[in-house]
Amino acid sequence: MNSKTFTWHPLKFLHPRRDTWRNLCSWVGLLAIALILFGYNLDSSPLLDSERIIGQLVQEMAQQSFLSGNWLFPTLEGEPYHQHPVLGLFLLTITAGQGELTPGSLRFVGAIFASVSVPLLYAVAREIFVLWRPAVLSALVYLMLFPVVRWGRLAMLDGIVLFWSILTLLCVLRSRRDFRWSLAVGLSLSGLFLTQGLIGCLLTIVLIIFLAWDTPRLLSSIYFWVGVGLGILPALTWYWMEWLVYGQPFLNDIFFHSFRGGWPHFFISLTYYPLALIKYSWPWLIFAVYGGRLAWKSLNWGWAKLIIVWGGCYGAIICVLPLDTMSYLLPLYPALALAGGVMFHEVNNRPDDIPYPHAWSVILLSLSGVVSIISLCIFLHFPFDFILLSYGSDFTPLSYRLFLILTLMAIALTWAVTATLILRRNPQFIAVLLWGMYVSLLLVISSPYWTPTKNLLISNNVLLS
Repeated sequence: MNSKTFTWHPLKFLHPRRDTWRNLCSWVGLLAIALILFGYNLDSSPLLDSERIIGQLVQEMAQQSFLSGNWLFPTLEGEPYHQHPVLGLFLLTITAGQGELTPGSLRFVGAIFASVSVPLLYAVAREIFVLWRPAVLSALVYLMLFPVVRWGRLAMLDGIVLFWSILTLLCVLRSRRDFRWSLAVGLSLSGLFLTQGLIGCLLTIVLIIFLAWDTPRLLSSIYFWVGVGLGILPALTWYWMEWLVYGQPFLNDIFFHSFRGGWPHFFISLTYYPLALIKYSWPWLIFAVYGGRLAWKSLNWGWAKLIIVWGGCYGAIICVLPLDTMSYLLPLYPALALAGGVMFHEVNNRPDDIPYPHAWSVILLSLSGVVSIISLCIFLHFPFDFILLSYGSDFTPLSYRLFLILTLMAIALTWAVTATLILRRNPQFIAVLLWGMYVSLLLVISSPYWTPTKNLLISNNVLLS
């Protein structure tokens, strides 16, 4: 019998040496460009209100002696604080807790974790697609998503949450053919629960649904559950300690603080998250929708089941629940990136005589025209000065105005050239779009206004910025 069929045989022998080197180069390359995009110019924007709260939590934790164990119970101005578990705050103390607190030092660790999540998503895509091209395209789409870049750079634990979410998914996929990875599933879930408890619950539900559909034998395996149980012990131990000290109020704060507005806000959340997804996901949403349609037609494949469950089930859950911040939308973007990546791969292999969907070029040309008009209006001082000021950004100085115009024109030019290549049925539009969006995002983060200087809240405390 061929020894390669056994799970304990080294997986590297299942792939040629050339593929191993290509994987390594892809990991290094993706990590390098991600570190530039996530780590550059972190000090340029002042801390948001939510970041200041986390900064104060980190400073108070850093003042506690490690041996005393008091750092396990986060406090804000001496009072117990339960909305953020201990692990994410503890990781931030690596840099932010030492010396004077600055925006760059507080955001540094989260940016590093967000950067590492990019090659991790590449590993996830290699696991489900097997082929190299759709995997690297998915990772690049994920990196070019503006919400991932923006919130991953903020000190709001979102970059760490993305890291643990994607790592958990990777371990689950690996455990389908090697039960030893079930321990890693539990450990990564522990990291997620110790960073953001409610997202940990939501992602666990999604993963159980996926396994029940794709690999039901895994859910009936005692070895899988033993490994997961052992790995998740650190999180269970911390939650048990907190419950012993603080009781039911702790559980209410860490899992149900987002529901304090009550179900009357259900209709607001039902429209808020879809609108936010549409608002921040251009132009990748165009291709992700077609990728979702392709997945729906390919339900006999594991990658299609994962995209449908992750995108559909998780999206439906966060739309139904009256949640209060954009952080809960972020774990949806890796699924969107996987859908976009598989669609780009399908387009690249499409015969030359088959045209691309006409809607792609129409939408991109329309978006390019809108962005061009906005840049022209900013150049003419009307009417966007008032709108920008309402978002807490002052572009009155000429240098700021010219920088903003340059950024918008780079985006408009990228979309216009991409639309032209799509009309000519040229698959090079993928490379042009990816490169153009990377340069545009670099221009955005190079300015001190990649994030508003104040939060805009609607009546139910839903975070709009």
